[in-house]
Amino acid sequence: MSIKNYEKFLEILTDDLDKMFEHQKEHLCCKEGCSYCCERGNFPFSKLEFDYLMYGFEKLDEETKDIIDKNIRKIKSKNLNSYTCPFLINKKCSLYKYRGLICRTFGLLSMSVDNELTIPFCAGMGLNYSKYFDKEKQTISYNLVQSIPSKHPPRPFNINLNNLMSLDILKELNLEFGNVKRMIDWF
Repeated sequence: MSIKNYEKFLEILTDDLDKMFEHQKEHLCCKEGCSYCCERGNFPFSKLEFDYLMYGFEKLDEETKDIIDKNIRKIKSKNLNSYTCPFLINKKCSLYKYRGLICRTFGLLSMSVDNELTIPFCAGMGLNYSKYFDKEKQTISYNLVQSIPSKHPPRPFNINLNNLMSLDILKELNLEFGNVKRMIDWF
């Protein structure tokens, strides 16, 4: 893995994501200390993302590594589909700089590979996009979008994992993401 090339990709992606988050900021509640997105999920990671995560892991102090190792063993022993990220410690990501694409894009509305609207689950908790969320239908309500004034109405972005892993810039940087599986399954 070329760390330098992957970090260049992340720099470019972050510039684009920052613009998306800025455009949708009136609909987002994400802030430091809110870790619902890290407390339940299956966290799909490609081989490239996982290698980068482990690159960051090696830089951690031994005490933090021990906590993470303990978290990983606990998750693996329970064999759950949905789990708390083992890198979440005291409601903070211990490897934030090295986090995966799923972590970097969470919170925004997006379109799935099947062109279905993907809504952050926290909308149902009164957080991101919640004023437009129809709890009964479990989707964003077009009627609510029309009736609630907004500088920038909610809009989905094409940031699903498959699209991000097939961007043209990856060829230029000679990067391949490789297989994707649950983060915990890489251990």
